[in-house]
Amino acid sequence: MQNSLDRQNIENSKRITLGILSISFLMSVSNAISGTIPLMQKYFSNVSSSNIELLVVIPTGGVLLGTVISGAIGNVIGKKYTVLLGLTIALITGVLPAFWANYFTILLSRAMFGVGCGIFTPLSVSYITDTFSKEKCHRLLGYRNAIGAIGDSIMLFIAGFLIKFSWNTTYLVFFFLLIPIILIIFFVPKELDNFEAITDENGETEVVEKTSNVKPSTNLKVIKLAAIFLFMCMFYSAISLKFANYVVQNKIGTAATATYIFGFLTLCSIFSGLLFDKISKILGKWTVVIFEVITAGAMVALTLSTSIPVLLVLILICGFSNGIINPALTARMVDYSPENSMNLTTSIIIIGINIGFLVAPYAFQLISSVFGNTTPQFIILVSGLFYVALALYDVYTVKRDRLTL
Repeated sequence: MQNSLDRQNIENSKRITLGILSISFLMSVSNAISGTIPLMQKYFSNVSSSNIELLVVIPTGGVLLGTVISGAIGNVIGKKYTVLLGLTIALITGVLPAFWANYFTILLSRAMFGVGCGIFTPLSVSYITDTFSKEKCHRLLGYRNAIGAIGDSIMLFIAGFLIKFSWNTTYLVFFFLLIPIILIIFFVPKELDNFEAITDENGETEVVEKTSNVKPSTNLKVIKLAAIFLFMCMFYSAISLKFANYVVQNKIGTAATATYIFGFLTLCSIFSGLLFDKISKILGKWTVVIFEVITAGAMVALTLSTSIPVLLVLILICGFSNGIINPALTARMVDYSPENSMNLTTSIIIIGINIGFLVAPYAFQLISSVFGNTTPQFIILVSGLFYVALALYDVYTVKRDRLTL
């Protein structure tokens, strides 16, 4: 390869690895400022509660738009500048409410914050899959989840400190996006825009300079994978949407108890991300199936337990399992994605994920209406049974596609 960067330099470069992983520092577009809702409701007393809550969730819609246009932008200015553009938009619009406390200004800035996140998020995956060998790629996909969890933890902690001053001061937390911006500017070479990882018939992977002029495309396998992500995220949302109500309605504990338990989920994501590579090597192609079954069992057990310590353990099992399933399914994108199409493939998957989270409340409402059962434990039970169905489908997928992971 006629380039100053060769495979060995890329594989062993801690600077490049750190720079690429830093793109995943912000994985959640809502968590950091969710605690400001009560204070914003008091400040904007003439605005309805639902419209205040809209400020928290509207970035998800922006992410969908940003994801759609990310590929087109990347084709014009390349990966590095696309990531920097998305991060810069997210940084500027993220902190804007700290200086301009007007409802409609905040609404617009939050939407644009989501657009910025949608622009750079697809590249947090394709940068890894296009830059590193298959073995290191699997390891870094796990680290990507861990970095996102660490970033969420840091920003939640800082947001909890800033909210003591005022609700809008909390938005200053998004200045932390300067960290990935700086790391990408100095650690990630522009030359990586034109690199891709190619695996030969013997399973050997080499990072080479792109020579193909093939236009990005997709296929049915990618669409099916996006659908799996959609349903998985939708039913996994039963934990975040229904667990607190289950605890309160059954007089197991208070909302604060549920919040305390949720606080440990971030730690699960960190540990599962760091352990993913080792676990996937041991379990191989059955990694997803096994942890889907574990998730199903834990969800069903949740609906039968009234003990706080047991509920904590079961929630942690769900969180840990989800932290293994996500990178394992993401790794399949490498096998499914057509030539020169990883950015498009990632965008399709992210759209599926965000739709899953968006429709979850309405899907659960529909299920409750159809079965005539509105209790939170019923939705958690149905979600657990769905994971059984998902595991059975994955057995079929593994055999059909002859997957190794």
